[in-house]
Amino acid sequence: MKKKVERLKTGCKPIDNLLNGGIEKGIVTNIYGESGTGKTNLAIQLAVRTTENNQKAIYIDTEGGFSPERFLQMTDEENLENMYLQEPMDFSEQERAIDQAVQLAKNEEVGIIIVDSMVSLYRLKVNGENASEINQKLSQQLSELSKAARTHNIPVVVTNQVYTSFDEESLELVGRDVPRYWSKCLLKMKNNNQRRSMEISKHRSLPEKRSKTFEIEDKGLV
Repeated sequence: MKKKVERLKTGCKPIDNLLNGGIEKGIVTNIYGESGTGKTNLAIQLAVRTTENNQKAIYIDTEGGFSPERFLQMTDEENLENMYLQEPMDFSEQERAIDQAVQLAKNEEVGIIIVDSMVSLYRLKVNGENASEINQKLSQQLSELSKAARTHNIPVVVTNQVYTSFDEESLELVGRDVPRYWSKCLLKMKNNNQRRSMEISKHRSLPEKRSKTFEIEDKGLV
């Protein structure tokens, strides 16, 4: 029997229309793009939507991007009580934060796990000598997040940094094949002359290369 797909509405009509109702539950969704495209704003907005549904939002902030002031522009102060904010300072602390988030999801009414970004601390750690070991740890972290998403039927959202590939024509995910493998949905954010857009790069049920434009206002993505 086919299981009904559940989604978390973002509250941004163009994006919800693009994604057939919102961010899919039960999988890892990877939101990637260059700086200033709206990744963190969307991550905070998803946390807002979750807390407004009287569920806990776990937010692992590896870049210092989460702003309580920005959160309160989008919703009421009482919803901050449903936020679990963790701020790891290195890749080992990120591993522990993800372990804690997975354990918390077993015992609390957790509605979403967000990691913003999944690869900033990884990027500081990885080099030619230990790349294989660090990639294995990144894969294990994403595996744990994927398992939590499936087990508890919640959305897991990670943001990803990018770099320009050698042909200088396309953006490549930091971590390359590792985040691609574990992310069942890849969403590319763009900012062209202040006109922001989201494009589906990978999805298990929706057409790829479709895109929608949006704006960022005080209340979030609209």
